[in-house]
Amino acid sequence: MEMESLPDFHGKLVVFYIANAPDALQDGAVLEYVSFKNYGGKLFVVGRVPEIDAENGDWIANLQGGIAWDAVTSYLIFDSRENYLSRMGVPRPPLLQRLLAKLFT
Repeated sequence: MEMESLPDFHGKLVVFYIANAPDALQDGAVLEYVSFKNYGGKLFVVGRVPEIDAENGDWIANLQGGIAWDAVTSYLIFDSRENYLSRMGVPRPPLLQRLLAKLFT
C-alpha cells in the first residue's frame, strides 16, 4: 500500500477496532501520536497508549504500541485526548488536582 493513500492521523487520538480482537480489545485500541511503520515487510500503525484513567492505575499508559494495519477493520478519529474524554464521559480531574498528582508521583 502506498503511503500517500493512508489516512493522516497526525495530532489526533484514534480508536482502532481489530479483526478477531481478544476480549481486552473488544472496545478498541486507543493510540495517540499515530504513524505508519513497516516492520518485516508488514505495515503497522504505531503510537502511544494515552493515559485515560489515572486514578485506576492505567498500567499500559504511555507505552508504545502497534497494530497490523491489515487487521484494522475500522477506526474513529478524535481531535484530541480532551475531545475523546468528553465524548466518553470520563470525568477529568481539575487542573490543580492533576498538577498535585504529578508533583507527588
